Amino acid sequence: MGTALLALGAALLAANLIGFFFFTEIDADDWYVLDVRPRSVTVGEFWRRAERRPDESTESFVRRLTELISDRFLLIDSRNARPTFFENWLLWARARSRGRHEWIDSARAVRLGGGFCSQHAIVLDNILEEEGIESRILALSGHVVNEVRIDRAWRVCDPDYGVVFDCSLDELERSPETVFRAYRAAGLSVDEARRWRAVFTSAEDNTPFPSATAYRPGDALFERAALRLVWVVPLALLVLGGLMRRP
Repeated sequence: MGTALLALGAALLAANLIGFFFFTEIDADDWYVLDVRPRSVTVGEFWRRAERRPDESTESFVRRLTELISDRFLLIDSRNARPTFFENWLLWARARSRGRHEWIDSARAVRLGGGFCSQHAIVLDNILEEEGIESRILALSGHVVNEVRIDRAWRVCDPDYGVVFDCSLDELERSPETVFRAYRAAGLSVDEARRWRAVFTSAEDNTPFPSATAYRPGDALFERAALRLVWVVPLALLVLGGLMRRP
């Protein structure tokens, strides 16, 4: 029994080490990418540009960051964003059973470089929170965006398309043409802009969440635990196996 535990612990530990080199990363040429915009930002460049400049206004920083996330992330179905076994075998197992995965951890999400609109919103919310800028995640009917407090007023940001509105969700719900014009200016087709106009103006299902953790509480808790347990479990198995093999 001790030998089996040692072997299992060593195998899991080896898988973790391999995970430093074999992890999920979205490429623009992957068949499941839904985005027609090319990626223009590397991981390293993203984090360099994601830093707030000295004396930069909140509005300027939020606009830059919203566009930066759009430039880095490719639009993909979350079913194709699942971590590999080596990246985290606990999250891998959970993603296989659920059929999807979204990172709460911004570093891993940026490294992945793709996801649904909600993945974009999670990263924006996390970075703004670290900068002490008040923001929240807005779950709409068929879309997820952010609302950020700038100069004591809420403004909607869509990091999926790099769009920053000069007004709140309440105002957009009363002004559908503002939504339409903003997405047309971002390069979307007339049909796409009409679709997002309908999404924003269906006020009965627009739900705010104060943080990424509040938006995905179960996922956030499991992810934090899994990132630690993949190291704790194999080390515990090695210790237990070693103790059992002692004469």
